[in-house]
Amino acid sequence: MNFRQMTYLNKLLVYGLLLGVIPLAILGFLSYFRASATIQKYVEAGNLQIIKHSQLAVEQNMKTVETALVAFLNSPQGTDLYNIPLDYNKYEPFSRLESSMRQIQIYETGVFDVTLYNLQYLWRVNNAGITTFDNKEEELQPYQDFLNSSLNSAWIKYEKGIRFLKKSPLYVTNPAMLVVADIPYSHLSKLLLRANPLGSTAILDNQMELIIGQDQGSVHQLLGNAELKNGLSGDDLEGQLAVKQDGQMYEVTFVHSSFSGWYYIAAASIDKITRESRSIGQYIWWICAGILLLILLAAWFGSNNMYRPIRKLHSVLAGLGDKTPDASGRTEDHIQQIGQSVKMLLDREKKMSSQIEGYATQLEAFFVQKLILGDMRKREITEKLSMFSYAADWRKMTVMAVEIDTLEGTRYSRNDQDLLLFAISNMVSEIIPETNRLTPIVSNSSQLNVVGTVQVDPEAWNTELQLWAEEIQKASSNYLDVTVSVALSKPVEQWTDVPRAYREAMEALHYRMRLGNESIIYSEDVNSGSAEAVQYPLKLEQELLALIKSGYRLRAEEKLHSFMQELVRPPFHFQEYQLSLFRMLTEITSLLQAEGIPLRELGDGEAPLIEQMTQLRTVEEMEDWFLQRLITPVISLLEQRRSTQFQNISDAVIQMIHEEFDTLLTLELCASRIHYHPHYVSKVFRQETGVNFSEYLLKHRLEMAKSWLTETNMTVTEIAEKLKYTNPTNFIRYFRKIEGITPGQYRERNSGVVSED
Repeated sequence: MNFRQMTYLNKLLVYGLLLGVIPLAILGFLSYFRASATIQKYVEAGNLQIIKHSQLAVEQNMKTVETALVAFLNSPQGTDLYNIPLDYNKYEPFSRLESSMRQIQIYETGVFDVTLYNLQYLWRVNNAGITTFDNKEEELQPYQDFLNSSLNSAWIKYEKGIRFLKKSPLYVTNPAMLVVADIPYSHLSKLLLRANPLGSTAILDNQMELIIGQDQGSVHQLLGNAELKNGLSGDDLEGQLAVKQDGQMYEVTFVHSSFSGWYYIAAASIDKITRESRSIGQYIWWICAGILLLILLAAWFGSNNMYRPIRKLHSVLAGLGDKTPDASGRTEDHIQQIGQSVKMLLDREKKMSSQIEGYATQLEAFFVQKLILGDMRKREITEKLSMFSYAADWRKMTVMAVEIDTLEGTRYSRNDQDLLLFAISNMVSEIIPETNRLTPIVSNSSQLNVVGTVQVDPEAWNTELQLWAEEIQKASSNYLDVTVSVALSKPVEQWTDVPRAYREAMEALHYRMRLGNESIIYSEDVNSGSAEAVQYPLKLEQELLALIKSGYRLRAEEKLHSFMQELVRPPFHFQEYQLSLFRMLTEITSLLQAEGIPLRELGDGEAPLIEQMTQLRTVEEMEDWFLQRLITPVISLLEQRRSTQFQNISDAVIQMIHEEFDTLLTLELCASRIHYHPHYVSKVFRQETGVNFSEYLLKHRLEMAKSWLTETNMTVTEIAEKLKYTNPTNFIRYFRKIEGITPGQYRERNSGVVSED
């Protein structure tokens, strides 16, 4: 059945059902999706805790092994092995070595074998005993990449588990010892938490290859997924990824270890996660079905009860009184019959309303508005003048435009402007005789009047216009406490020329910029005179921009005043003045764009800058607006950007010094890398750090030298070469100058090692 052809009772029943069913359906769907999202959220949080616990256990074990091996290598018996050849007569050192290595292989750490390689005398020690090897490259071939790298220690994967590699001593090109510690997969499996019923957990190395996992088959499938690799290769240290594999969606929770670079992941099937939510959805469906049945019953009884007054109203309109209409099989709806009766009443009302005379004042104002906008033809103008009983014999017509100078410093706000203009219109109606004017109107921010006279003498007409303008200004000041400016167009003799006179009056108002507030401006005065070109004060502009760049606000304020006064110096033309202001606005905002500062920093949620500027009326308002809305904020933003830039330059140079202190690093090299002039970088660096580049570099090298003297066995000559001194003597001389002692004496005092120099 067509819905429009249904009776009102049936429509009421349908609407009642919709009002009950739609919210119920929305509630059911939202409840289901909310339950699914909540379950998935808890599973993600649980998986994250599982892999973090596994990460903690594994990395704690790795750190324990590292600590034990480093302690062993730094012990006296460990350092004594650097220069001992394999001599079977020297039983005692190797016996202690085997005992120390067995102590490292404890059950808690899972280390089942430790191999110690002496790279100088070509012997090794492990659980199989002490042996020698002749071919160094063949023996150490699995570790060549590590030995050739700059790393001092590393964890790698091999066929039976994971392996820890450690060089000794540190910070030397050719280490004397290499230690290899093996941890089997069986021990890692004990550390990997196995409390994830919805999925599998696994550990991947930094190449995203599987190390160990609960369900390696499913993990291997996911490892071939490009979405997973792209997601893990990001910068996030932890998070969740949605991955589709073989038509099934997986929720992968991962943690990227900053210690080892490994990935700890937990993969769970979303179908398994949402299995419980589907059972919740079935339960919600049965509840909704029961509620739906109750809604059906309520809609039926409620619709009948609400329809009862309509039946009574129909009976009254049909002349049946309180009697119920007989059920004669008529299909016409009661509402339709009531509507027809009401329509008849409305038609009668329209006929009566059409006989009422319209509002003459509003029609007259509409006529005047169309006249000044040029939307009327000459014949139509003549008809309207006759209709409204206006004088049609005027010899001259002038458009008078009145505009409020400013509301600042008054008791009014901008929202009161329209009311004030209407009040001025009422005063104009009283000041100018009815025979000399059309109906005053308000358009935008101006009050407009079309005035005329039958006089021929232009001097007498101008005198009369001057008197009216002065009376309007006086009345506005006395009664409204506001100042107004009045603009008068050139007299025209044809009604079709009134639009041109309107444009002249509006343009003349702009010259209040130069003449000031409470002015009476004649269009023929501002548009007359020589056509001398107006020179743009380029020098003042450049000086003002330079002061803004330098952050001199007070001097910029003085220069802005000079610039504004130069713009209004005769010969003055409003369009050139406005274009000059637009140019200055563009130049000032370009300072921000040149520094990469977005212009929205100046917006602050207000109207666009150009729109704000075009609403200003006087030179004083313009000058104050440029100072408060542009120059002061721009100076502040530029100072903030320079402060941030200085800090960034200083931080970049300090970072290069800390990372490349052992190279031939110079100020010129640092400046070229960050694309600044060396003199500018030197000035900024000294301002931020308090010392120059060379002093900072020498002090940092000295600190590194002190660290090497106390923590390593490097000789003074080696340290001097590494710090790029031309000879050890220069290094020793500078060290003694700063510390008061020689490097050897410093080492002897702080580490107990006998000086070599």
